[in-house]
Amino acid sequence: MDSTGIRKLRGRIAESGVYKVELARVLGIHPTQLSAILHGRRSAPAGFEARVTAALDRLEAAEAAAEEARQRVLAETAG
Repeated sequence: MDSTGIRKLRGRIAESGVYKVELARVLGIHPTQLSAILHGRRSAPAGFEARVTAALDRLEAAEAAAEEARQRVLAETAG
């Protein structure tokens, strides 16, 4: 994976608000390994970009579902 791809991933991770520790856990790697890849100190394994993208999609969907449930509970208790 080239540096442009890594920069895009770092941007997506930052925009998502997902903690890197959580992302590393979902990816099944140690947080320091994720950090090393994202900072160019270690090369990304094959398929890394697709794995990160899929993990972020799942985590963002979970966050959206939690927020939706929170809003439903608040709406039910407001009335």
